[in-house]
Amino acid sequence: MLNNLKYLLLIRFIAIGGQVLALLFLRQVFAVNLPATPVLLIITALALFTLLSWLRLRDRADIPDWVFLVQLLVDVATLSLLVYFTGGSANPFIFLFILPVIFAAASIRPAFTVLITLASVLSYTLLMFFHVPVTEQNSNHSGVELHVWGMWYGFILSAGLVAFFVSRIAAALRQRDRSLAAAREDALRAEQVVTLGSLAAGTAHELGTPLSTMAILAREMQEENAGRPELSDDLNVIREQLDRCKTILANLASDAGQLQADSGRIVSIEEFLADIFEKWQKTRNGMITAVEYTGTQPAPLIIADKSLGQAVINVLNNAADASCSRIDLNGHWTADHLTISVRDDGTGVSEDYKNELGNKILTTKSAEQGLGIGLFLAQTTLKRLGGEISFSNQASGGLHTQIDLPLGQILAG
Repeated sequence: MLNNLKYLLLIRFIAIGGQVLALLFLRQVFAVNLPATPVLLIITALALFTLLSWLRLRDRADIPDWVFLVQLLVDVATLSLLVYFTGGSANPFIFLFILPVIFAAASIRPAFTVLITLASVLSYTLLMFFHVPVTEQNSNHSGVELHVWGMWYGFILSAGLVAFFVSRIAAALRQRDRSLAAAREDALRAEQVVTLGSLAAGTAHELGTPLSTMAILAREMQEENAGRPELSDDLNVIREQLDRCKTILANLASDAGQLQADSGRIVSIEEFLADIFEKWQKTRNGMITAVEYTGTQPAPLIIADKSLGQAVINVLNNAADASCSRIDLNGHWTADHLTISVRDDGTGVSEDYKNELGNKILTTKSAEQGLGIGLFLAQTTLKRLGGEISFSNQASGGLHTQIDLPLGQILAG
């Protein structure tokens, strides 16, 4: 509504300029005798009212329908007065009464549109009977010729104004449709995340018993094969991994409960990245990784967001799963922005698959592509914080994953 009102005021300024040009043209070319004083007073009053409206309403967050209604009624009233002093219904500009109706239909509620329509029709009707006749001082031009030229000029003026207004309205509607589509996509993404969370909680509960059983069996088998070092070492690795799984499941609920408390911790962005990488590297000891952190110093302080850390770990895990032997990690920050680039030396992905990464839960289970759940959760987290993840295939092979995150929502202080 606010944009529509701004368009109306802008169009009114243009129309005022067009009216002044029309008056000069009629006096100089056709030598038409017009009551200049009242006409100029009306145009001046309308210009001042438009300027005051612009200054008063330009910074408003929203505009109620009745304000737009008042503006359109002023347009109908001033046009009625102008036409009254310039020939009434015989004035070729009489059909400009359709403009307030068009603007009302596109901008305000139907009841107000009906009111504007009735006001326009009533004004047109009264002007058929009550008006000041126009006289010519020069007989070189006929009244018919004057009317034709007036209709031509009025058509150009009204067509340009309507085209401008309608095109702006159409652009606003397209933008609203895009915003609604994005909102629906975000709602669907949030629903999927909630579903995943519920499934994760149920799965964690169900996995506890079989993991405990396997741990007991592994310990018994290790005791029975104490004299076979190779087998005992393998069983020891199995026990360690089972214990790690149990620890992860045990921490799942506590992590969820501690998320808000942990997210209140203030750290530098450099320390935040180092902690994340250290935590991730403990699970990927065999992966060759080149790490580089650069940025403004001192590094900006942020409020640690545990979900953001997990999102970065998910991206690193995806790169490690797709990589043949190594990944390159680069973190760069400014005072208000963070960029994390992760490059692997895998085979990359197809264009169709790349466009879906992070935007939906994928079910492809090939080693080089993974499940896509981690990237979906990472993308959801980044979008919540105002950032995003993008993907591109490298010319040398492998996938380049880039995280772009404005720091505004997590900056400390």
